[in-house]
Amino acid sequence: MNAEISNLTPKARRTRSSLLNAARAELGNRGVAGVTVMGVCESAGVGRTSFYNYFEDTEALVSVVAQEAARDIKERFDFLHKNVPRGRDRLKACLGMILKTATDEPQVIRVAASLSTSVPEIMKPLQTEILAELSVFTVSPEEDQLVLGQYLARTVLALAHQLALGNLPKHDIDRHVEYMMRACN
Repeated sequence: MNAEISNLTPKARRTRSSLLNAARAELGNRGVAGVTVMGVCESAGVGRTSFYNYFEDTEALVSVVAQEAARDIKERFDFLHKNVPRGRDRLKACLGMILKTATDEPQVIRVAASLSTSVPEIMKPLQTEILAELSVFTVSPEEDQLVLGQYLARTVLALAHQLALGNLPKHDIDRHVEYMMRACN
């Protein structure tokens, strides 16, 4: 698909980008089930027939948004981890980064939370990073690490979603991270 994108004219790239931005907004506000061709087209200011020049259906559109969201999560982790050795401190920084993203860029978290319920691959980068950190400092059997990694990924995303919605106070981020880290003991 990247080859196709690179062959698009500047106007076509803008149109496709508008559709993706509108889909992100719809996902963040209404969830996957609320994403419709008409809704996305109206939000993007694009005709319905134009939608089909870029995406087969809403499932294909949501899939592209999910892939981009997963890539964004991975890039954020890579940036954060650049010079930090794997282990407890790095895991703590990851969890804090996700919660901080919820307060700084709530739409990113609302989209990720919405996608996590219907597009399982959105959780993979998060679980992979958490498991990589856990493997360095926990002596639990691999099965237990897997369960703990899944628990932490789901918990941090649920907390981040509540922060993004304004249902939790921002000043409690460090406390939430500490509680999650206690699960690693």
